[in-house]
Amino acid sequence: MALRPKSLRQTKGCEAPGRMPSTQTWGLTAVERRSTTDHVLAELRAAIISGRIGPSEPLRETALARTLGTGRSAIREAIRHLVQEGLVEYRLNRGSYVRALTVQDSDDLYLAREAIEVCAVRQALERGEQLDLTCLEAALDRIREAARETPDDQPAGTELIAADLDFHREMVRLSGSPRLSRAHETLAAEAQMFMHHQPIYPPWDYAADHSVLLEAIAKHSPEAPDLVREHLRLSAKLIAGEITREAETHDAATEPVDITPRAGRATSGRAENGR
Repeated sequence: MALRPKSLRQTKGCEAPGRMPSTQTWGLTAVERRSTTDHVLAELRAAIISGRIGPSEPLRETALARTLGTGRSAIREAIRHLVQEGLVEYRLNRGSYVRALTVQDSDDLYLAREAIEVCAVRQALERGEQLDLTCLEAALDRIREAARETPDDQPAGTELIAADLDFHREMVRLSGSPRLSRAHETLAAEAQMFMHHQPIYPPWDYAADHSVLLEAIAKHSPEAPDLVREHLRLSAKLIAGEITREAETHDAATEPVDITPRAGRATSGRAENGR
C-alpha cells in the first residue's frame, strides 16, 4: 500500500484499481468515506514509513488513542494491519513495536521482489503481444519530475520513492497476472520503509536506471529480466550498506563511557607502581 503524494497525479487510464476515471469530474473532488480504523492506519503507516516513528519504537494503544482522538479498538485493528504489512512486530508480553531494520530483512524483501518482478517481466515478453506501455511511461515521467525536485546532496524523498514504486507496480502489471500484482502489493509498504534508508544517489542516475528498464521492455529485449534483477540487487546492496552504516553509527554513539574520576585512576596507578 504505497503512499501516493498528491503532487504525483496518475496519468489518465493508469488509476489504481477501484478509482473512477478522471474524466467528466467538473472540477469536483471525490468524497472519501473511510472508517476510523482506515484513518488511523493511514496516519500510522505514513509516520512509520517516513521515519517519524522510528525503528523499535513501542506503539502504546492508550497513548496513541489519546493522540489521535480515537478508541483503542481502532488503534488495535490498525496495528494488526501494520503487522501484516511487515511494518510492525508483536513481542510476546511486551506489546507492538515498529519493525527494526536489519540487513537480513532487507535482503529477504528484495529476494521476494526479485522473484515477482523478474517473473512478471519474463511473462510479459513471453506473451508475444504488443505491450501497452502508457502507464509505465507515465510512471517514468513521474520519476523524472520527482528527480528534478530532489537536491543532488539529498537521498530520495517520499515523492521520488513513491514514483519509483509506481514504476515497478506498473511493470508487474504488464504480466497480465492479477495474482503477481497482489503479491507485489503486499510488499509495497515495507519496501517504501526500507527505501527511505537509501544512501545519497544522483537523482538523474535514479531516473536513468529506470529509463534503461523501460527501453529494454519496449524493445522486447531478452535481457530485460536480467536488467530488472541487476537493478533490484543494486538497490538491495545500497540499502544494506546504509543500514549497516546507521547501525555502526548508533552503536558508536551508545558505547559506555569510562566515568571513573581522574584522581581515582591516578591513585590506582600509583598504588600499582608501588607494589
